[in-house]
Amino acid sequence: MSGEPKRIPDFARALGSVPSGLFIATAGTGDAATGALVSFVQQVGFEPPCVTVAIKQGRPLEALVRDGGRFCISVLDDSSMMLLKHFAAGFEPGQPAFEGVETALDDAGVPYLGDALSWMSCKVVGEAAGWTDHVLFCGAVEAGARRDDAPPMVHVRRNGLSY
Repeated sequence: MSGEPKRIPDFARALGSVPSGLFIATAGTGDAATGALVSFVQQVGFEPPCVTVAIKQGRPLEALVRDGGRFCISVLDDSSMMLLKHFAAGFEPGQPAFEGVETALDDAGVPYLGDALSWMSCKVVGEAAGWTDHVLFCGAVEAGARRDDAPPMVHVRRNGLSY
């Protein structure tokens, strides 16, 4: 029956219970820079300090990270709803991603969000692709700062099979 809601498989509900943060990943420089809302970010090492970010294949952000070898991660908190909404859909190449948003630049010229809870500037040290619909980039954290001790925004999905 088409009128009945689709049942979410038990494993999808279990997968959805894995908490994640909400972040804005940025890459590129100048007019080519862009950003997108991402939730798959994780610290993966101490020496050197590294984080991974998973970016859906085919997004303009993926090519900019790969081509530039750098990305920034801006961590959102509960005061960041405007940033979350602004970056939720992503941006097409050439579309201005940062209009009306306070930004600063890392030492390589990659923008990060000035109103975010914290930010990290990363140099790509590895990439893994081919086994899921996302590309996993590993970046060595070279710079960053935190605005205050507010807790980061945490996201728990109802269904682990979609955003």
